Order: sequence, then structure tokens, then C-alpha cells
Amino acid sequence: MFTRLLTTSALSAVLAFSSTIGAEANAPFKPDPAIFVVIENGGVVQDTESASAAISFTLGELTELRRRRATRETQVHLILSASPTEIAWSGTPAQLEEQGHEVFALVTDFRATCSDLTLAYEQVALTQRITRPSDVTIINIGPFINAPYPCDQGDGLITLPQAVSPDVQLGVLALEARQLRLVNVHPDQDQVLLDHLEAAGVMDRVAAGALSFDLLDPARTRASLGNILGED
Repeated sequence: MFTRLLTTSALSAVLAFSSTIGAEANAPFKPDPAIFVVIENGGVVQDTESASAAISFTLGELTELRRRRATRETQVHLILSASPTEIAWSGTPAQLEEQGHEVFALVTDFRATCSDLTLAYEQVALTQRITRPSDVTIINIGPFINAPYPCDQGDGLITLPQAVSPDVQLGVLALEARQLRLVNVHPDQDQVLLDHLEAAGVMDRVAAGALSFDLLDPARTRASLGNILGED
């Protein structure tokens, strides 16, 4: 049997290596940025062709984030208003590019059913609490008309403009976001949306330069296709 003795220098090297391993094991958690895209695909969407175009161009912009080191690990989360209690798709910009056809077919499955923005933004809030992203972008694509579950009660008629329900957490979530884009909003809904955001203090953040914001009606959406996210 042979016994090997560690010299003082060798022992120091082992201790230094062990310290390095410990430091790496205890490295602080570094979350990735997150983009939450709420896509309205329920019965409130009347012009599905325009909606599909807005969705397609927005997803195309998101795939381009894979080309930049600072954004390539961004986590993209897609939530559908017709099935708002789960994330419809989640992944990086590179994965979105790879799975583009399947994802586009999934999120443009428009249905003559409820379109629950209350539950959709509850899902955004829950996912944000779980994943703790380093910064947040929120994109809503659709008219911003809430037809919450159960939507088969009453006469089914929605009068516009429809005030934003206090239960919709968009204003609260936007207080912590870096970027907010409201895309293809029904022309009758822009004022009530601004009222909701102003009441929550969101527009003060916009004025202070803390939040990049835009609200696009159908005409401005068409003019902005390919540049909906802007330069942020």
C-alpha cells in the first residue's frame, strides 16, 4: 500500500479549487428577461385577418431577439384569452423561430367563445411571481374587450366602450414593466384603457421615461407592422 502526502502547495491548490466550486454552487440566481404576450382569440375578435397579421408580425419581431446576446435568452410566454388559465406556449426566441408554424397555428385558432382578460392577466401575474424575470415586457394583441367566463349568461351583448374591470391586472402589472404595447385595440376602447392606466399610475411612469408605451388602434397597427416593439 502506498501513502501519498500532500505538500503545502498542493494542499493550498486543493483548498482554492474547493472554494471556487463552493462559490459557483452559491452563485446568485440570475433570471432572464420575460415577454408576456396576451392574444385575444375569443368571440370578441371580428376581423380575424387583421388579427392574424398583427400576431404574425409581432411573433416575427420576437424571433429576431435571438440574434442579440442581451435578448437571446429572453423567455417568451404566450397566453390566449379563450383558454387563459394556462400558458399556451413558452420558450426562447430561437425556439419560437424553430417552432414558428406550429405556434402561429396555435395562437390564431379563433373561437366563438369567451375571451377572458381577467384570467389572462391573472396568469401573467402568476407566471411572473414564479419565474421572477429580470425585466418584463407586456404585449396585448386584440380589441381589449373582456368577455369573462362564464360568458353564456345573459344576452351576450357587450356595449362599447367597455370600462376596464378592476379585476383586470394590467395596470398593476404595468407598474413593474419596462415596456407595454397594446396592439390592434378597438377604436372605442382606447380612452377607457388610458383611463385605467392613468388611474393605476402607469402613465406617470411613461412621462418619467420609466416605461416604453404605445397603444395602437387598427390603423396604427397596420402602419407599425414589423416595428411594433419599436427600438427597445
